[in-house]
Amino acid sequence: MKATPKTPRSGTGTSTRRGRERLGSLARRATGVVNLSRATAGTVFAHLPGAARATRVGANATTSALQLLPDSTLQGIAASSIGLGAGFYLAGLPRLVTAAAVTPAMIIGAAIVLRPTKPSDASGTNT
Repeated sequence: MKATPKTPRSGTGTSTRRGRERLGSLARRATGVVNLSRATAGTVFAHLPGAARATRVGANATTSALQLLPDSTLQGIAASSIGLGAGFYLAGLPRLVTAAAVTPAMIIGAAIVLRPTKPSDASGTNT
C-alpha cells in the first residue's frame, strides 16, 4: 500500500501566515529583551566600582570601631552569635538564616585578628 500525499486543505495559507506573524512577534520581543539586558548590564557595571569602594570603606570603619572595644565585650558578642547560629541550626532553620546569625562572630574574629598590636617592653627593665 502506497501512502498518498495529503492535499493541502483550504485555510492552510492563513494558518501559515499566522505562524509567521507569531514568529516575527517573538523575534521582535527577543530583540527587545536583549537590548534591555545590554542597557541594564551597562548601568550595573558603571555603578560597580562605586559600590565596591563604599563597601570597602564601610567594612574598614566597622573593623576600626570593633577594634576599640575591650576583649571581654567582643568575646561575649561572638559567643552569643555562635550560640544563636547553633540554635538556629538545631532548630532546622534554613542555612542562610544560620549563616546570617554566625556572621557577626566571623566579623568580630577578623577584627580581633587584625587589631594592631601594641609594642611591649620585652626586656622588662625601665631605663
